[in-house]
Amino acid sequence: MASRQPNVTAQFVLGKISRDHLECPICKDRFTEPKILDCLHSFCQECLKEVKQRQRPQKSKLVCPLCRRETILKGDVSHLPSDFKLSALVDEVNVHEKLLEGQRSQLNCQACDQENQAVSRCMDCDHFLCKECQAVHGRMTLMKTHKIYSLAQLQSGEVTYKSKIREYTPKCARHSDQNLTIYCNTCEKLVCTTCAITVDHERHSCVDLSQAVDKCKQDVARMSAKAKQNKAKLKTNISEIDANYKKLNTMYADTTKKISSKADKEVARITKEIRQEEQKLRQEADTFFKDRAKTLKTARATNSSRLTQTEKKLHEVTNFVTQASCHELLDFKPKLLFNLKESTQEQSEKGPDSMSSFMDFEEGTGTSLGRLVLEDSPTPSSDVTAKGSQTRWKLKRPMETFGPTKKTFGLVDEIATLSNNEIVALDRKHNKLITLQSDEISQELQLAGLTEPSHVTVNRDDEIVVLDKPSVKIFKKGVSSCLHQFQPGRGILTSDTPTCLAVDGGDVIAVGYEKQKRISLHKRDGSLIRRIPAPMIGYNLTIYKQRLFYTYNGDNKTLLLSVDIYGHMVFTVDIPSNNEGKWHAGGLCCDKDGNIYVAVSGWPVNQLGEIQHFSHDGQYLGCVIVEFDCMDDITCTPAGELVVATTKSVCVYHKV
Repeated sequence: MASRQPNVTAQFVLGKISRDHLECPICKDRFTEPKILDCLHSFCQECLKEVKQRQRPQKSKLVCPLCRRETILKGDVSHLPSDFKLSALVDEVNVHEKLLEGQRSQLNCQACDQENQAVSRCMDCDHFLCKECQAVHGRMTLMKTHKIYSLAQLQSGEVTYKSKIREYTPKCARHSDQNLTIYCNTCEKLVCTTCAITVDHERHSCVDLSQAVDKCKQDVARMSAKAKQNKAKLKTNISEIDANYKKLNTMYADTTKKISSKADKEVARITKEIRQEEQKLRQEADTFFKDRAKTLKTARATNSSRLTQTEKKLHEVTNFVTQASCHELLDFKPKLLFNLKESTQEQSEKGPDSMSSFMDFEEGTGTSLGRLVLEDSPTPSSDVTAKGSQTRWKLKRPMETFGPTKKTFGLVDEIATLSNNEIVALDRKHNKLITLQSDEISQELQLAGLTEPSHVTVNRDDEIVVLDKPSVKIFKKGVSSCLHQFQPGRGILTSDTPTCLAVDGGDVIAVGYEKQKRISLHKRDGSLIRRIPAPMIGYNLTIYKQRLFYTYNGDNKTLLLSVDIYGHMVFTVDIPSNNEGKWHAGGLCCDKDGNIYVAVSGWPVNQLGEIQHFSHDGQYLGCVIVEFDCMDDITCTPAGELVVATTKSVCVYHKV
């Protein structure tokens, strides 16, 4: 079934025309004395006057309320050009509305005051006429030539009403009795015939009105054609952009789908591998547990049985001694002692210490789940370890050369580690950064722009952060150029140079200044977060969970200090040493649990080198490593090993 069409009437059409084209955008009423701006937008004259008052009245500019383009005023708003076409259209719509109104009610004569019913309209006088006024028009000589049409002709559309405003011809401002019938191409304005021959325009290119109109229409047609071409090009561009956007959307959807699919596969594969490794480790732990549990249960049962026999024998001997006479007691003495001797000799097949077992899990790095630590010997006691620490460390591998030519180290006093446990060492004598896995696997890093590197560390993104006085420079292994650099003291600490460097688990970079006794905290891009006081700070600094730790050497004391990220002092403790005479603290580091390890060396350097162990809150736990070497710096690897820089070598220690 065809849908019903709306009842379109003449009144409906006129209303739509009025709303869409004849309403002022400012007052929302039908245009009154419309004025047109340079941007071709039209508004009521009074509305524009109000707009001009709200804008800067003293200026000769008027900003269009719709498009914000400026129009230069040559006087006030009334001097703007009138929009005659719009005024004519308003007039024509008003007349048509009156004609429609006359079909429903009486339309009065506009030529007399008798309020007679109008029957016609004089197109020259632009008035509705009654029968009497129409007759008068016919008798008067001046009006005999006027065109008069009946209301029926106008209402039926037989005759179309055109506003006389369309016939308006502007007059010359200088010669008010003359029409503007000449167009000056030079001045691009209409002039009268008198002005055209005056000094102002006598040498100008002037043409009559019809020629100027034809030329204007040609120019407009030419520019319209270009605009249409540009319009078509813009439409083509939009179509191509839409097609590219659609293609981009499709590629994006396909790409993200592939990424997710691959990620799901990898997650499933890795999960499967981890679960398999988990199952293997659990089975290994289960086997170890069951074996040791069975041994312990058997030993307990044996000991329980012998305990019962011993208790019974003791009870019997005690009763005998209590109840027997002195003669009987002495007579049975050998037998009593023999029975007691048997009880004292009955021991378990294995003593409790010999059956003590140790089982733990050591987390791995990367995709490795970790490993079981299984021991059948007793857990190491404190008297076995160095000076009170409960953890024993053993040298795993020393590295004394690097590179394909096996160069010896000159002065290694700064080290850091990457997430794959690879070591980054700074050899200040060779002025190089070196990565090490072993003596056989090492590489000199070719980093552009390094001049005087003094400190090195690694952030969570495996970027190598170097203090190359006075700048902080960030590199990536395998990329020679500097990713980013900044000068932390610029404009703030101009009289001092940085003396120590550290990074936290996020993107905070801490730079210490010995002379200023301050630490400046920066984001990775170098922007300053804050500056905090750091009394007695020197050349070594590390961070753990929003706390900063550093060492102090001087005034016949060696200290470990800690401040929080707001500069509040957390603790200050002495650093002990087994060295006789003087000693000084070098580098320090924190493991994943917050344990603090400090490298200590005797002075002069031919004395002991030590690694002293502190808890995260500054409690001294003991000396964990002692070597006859100078220990300059220390760091922890993700695998939980300690790496120590000993001037001429890099040594890796692991827990045993």
